[in-house]
Amino acid sequence: MKKTLAIVAVLALGLMVSSAFALDDEWGVITIPKGQPMHLGFAAALTGDYANLGLDEQDGATLAVEDRGGEVLGFKIEMLVEDDQCEGSPAMAISEKFSSDPLFIGLIGHMCSPSSIPASKTYEKHGFSMISPSSTAAEYTARGMQNVFRTCFSDEVQGKVGAEYAFNVLKVKTAVALHDKSSYGQPIAENFKNTFEALGGKVLTFEGLTRGDKDFRPVLTKIKPMNPQIVYFGGMAAEGALVQRQMRDVGIDKAYYMSDDGCYSVPDFIEGAGDASDQAFITFAQPKGGDYAAWEKRFTERFKHEPITFAPQTYDATVALLMAIEQVGKVQDDGSLVIGKKALADAIRGLEFEGVTGKVGFTETGDSKSGVVVYQVQGKQFVLAPGQDL
Repeated sequence: MKKTLAIVAVLALGLMVSSAFALDDEWGVITIPKGQPMHLGFAAALTGDYANLGLDEQDGATLAVEDRGGEVLGFKIEMLVEDDQCEGSPAMAISEKFSSDPLFIGLIGHMCSPSSIPASKTYEKHGFSMISPSSTAAEYTARGMQNVFRTCFSDEVQGKVGAEYAFNVLKVKTAVALHDKSSYGQPIAENFKNTFEALGGKVLTFEGLTRGDKDFRPVLTKIKPMNPQIVYFGGMAAEGALVQRQMRDVGIDKAYYMSDDGCYSVPDFIEGAGDASDQAFITFAQPKGGDYAAWEKRFTERFKHEPITFAPQTYDATVALLMAIEQVGKVQDDGSLVIGKKALADAIRGLEFEGVTGKVGFTETGDSKSGVVVYQVQGKQFVLAPGQDL
């Protein structure tokens, strides 16, 4: 009898230790009561000039949740969707709202760097992980924060790849670098400029344009006498398409046009620029993984449109967060789910899996391990540009 009681006591002690371990986390814990859903945050531009991109990302996240049956560890996943308009102030308000929600587990987003960079400070303060599918600004992961991740590439790489392609493959020696004055577009253009000049090229002018403006012809008219061989634009498709089209309007019709992932959009850039978009060069993520075609078919059937830009990266970001929750989440004796906040961030950082975008993994800084290549517009679609060693 005494032996039996001793065994029971040891087992009880073991359960107490296990429960205590689950509750012990340097950043604190998330507790989802039995019968309650976990809240997965999603934030992007869902209205305005960039709404197509944000809604596309929302669909990517939705499909990832649906593919898991809408639950993890027996707990329903409820996605909370917010429109941050790609601006800092709305993003800050959203980050405070999410962080005060006791059922909040983490964020897929924000979509744009001007949103992600300020909002990330709130998530860090409260110990929440965020995985952005499309915040490419180098600054986003360069601040030593342990809670920020991305499934897209860094602009530091993007500007460099674009400049190397322009100089080494297109053989151009003079360029004009334009940008939208944002924390996203300006650093890309700066990286292009610095790399292009280091290679031996000459940047004739470096100028900022204003997001939301519709007429860039005064600036382009000033540029025309410079006879640049390539015009580079760091920014989003709403402005990028206008720059490309208005270049032709003012007679800059012999220069190449190159831009960043913000212009990797058929409806926003190719259709927005019309025939002027033909032969434009755009940097974007490396070719997709082996299962991408099947995934794209499922996506298109589900949402009645093809993925536009970062839907695949959003899908993989959502899968990554849910995989990490499954790894570290612990169901307690009372039926509640406990997730250590730092344990979750560490689990995300340690992931390696085959996603729809290819191999998904993160560096110590939270950067994606994926690469960047150059695409060209041909026949109203993006194709891999020639002359690359892939």
